Amino acid sequence: MIGLGVIEDRPAGAIETVFSWLHVMDLDRFRIAIRQVSPTIDDAMRAASRERPDVWLLRVKGGINGAALHELCGGSATKSMLKQVAVVCDSSYDDFGSIFSHGVSAVALIDDSPWEIVSAVHAAASRKFFLSARILDKYRDQLIGFATAPSSRRLDILTNREHEVLVALAGGKSNSEIARALCISRATVGSHVLSILRKLDVANRTEAAALAHKLGLMDEPKAGEPEVSRVS
Repeated sequence: MIGLGVIEDRPAGAIETVFSWLHVMDLDRFRIAIRQVSPTIDDAMRAASRERPDVWLLRVKGGINGAALHELCGGSATKSMLKQVAVVCDSSYDDFGSIFSHGVSAVALIDDSPWEIVSAVHAAASRKFFLSARILDKYRDQLIGFATAPSSRRLDILTNREHEVLVALAGGKSNSEIARALCISRATVGSHVLSILRKLDVANRTEAAALAHKLGLMDEPKAGEPEVSRVS
């Protein structure tokens, strides 16, 4: 069972908050139990001294006080470890990088479905990264570019000769075969291979070959590129 602490500033005179639905859901079904409800982080910290919840569900309207958030979590999360905090933002909010810079595990939007916010709570409990599907869709093109561009950019720093060696290497050629096909010495091929491994940040020839195939280098030869035939 996940003990949940809810932090939301309720406007004066307001009867309901955006988290009111939590109190009418069958949270037992989702293995969640509300342990604490506080209007501010400061109030939450004072109450948490008695019994600290497993996960904090925090409504964010502006920036986050990173020092207060760290204290709220009892200093249990190191800089490299995600905090057991799920943050819920207004739909108009777009500074998600700033939120994640404070080490929170999950970010959802205020009008996401209850099921998605419950998923964010469970992700935070396991210190797993979670991001609202609508936020992911909003930044879809950038995310695809981020996921695919780094390896491609690494190829740009290869010299023309290193590129030829990589293509031959990915084609299954040995250093001797590459040397004969490109009319260079085996020692020079070996130097090129080491340089390729370093520039592509891969551990061995197999990983370099796999990357070449992944990026489509073997699909069709470039214009002017010498064809390296297999030597039996």
